[in-house]
Amino acid sequence: MRWFSSIFRRRRGKEPGTLSVEGIPAAPVTPVPDDAELAAQALLELLSLKGRRKEADAAEPVRGTAEYYHALADRIGQAHEAARRRTKRFLSYCEKELSRDDLPLTGKGSLAQLENELYKRIDTVEREGGELKKRWQHCLADVTVRMMEAGPRLSEE
Repeated sequence: MRWFSSIFRRRRGKEPGTLSVEGIPAAPVTPVPDDAELAAQALLELLSLKGRRKEADAAEPVRGTAEYYHALADRIGQAHEAARRRTKRFLSYCEKELSRDDLPLTGKGSLAQLENELYKRIDTVEREGGELKKRWQHCLADVTVRMMEAGPRLSEE
């Protein structure tokens, strides 16, 4: 893994914990992963599974046993973690978009679409709470205020 740590370096002047590859510019934040990101994730998962392949060859636990419910709880936990990551990613995208002053009211990339997408993630936000919920509430409030401010301007035109 030494090659891995030598490729990635922390960017200077950026927030702590931001990793980047030397000579490669920062990628834009998108609400969903693109094909290249999905391929990289699949490759990392494949590499991590090679060492655990023998464990995976074990038979599925029998329904009704403690092992079955532990495995089920693990799968539910993984699904919740994936939903949390997706929501966190969308909030980053939303915050980036809301920093722009020229967002349209309707259509693709609009305030209405951001509001709709924020409401789709309400279950995850309520379950997770904490900082994620604060960020979500801030984004929703910003979208709502901007839409209310734009309403009178539209009726004047």
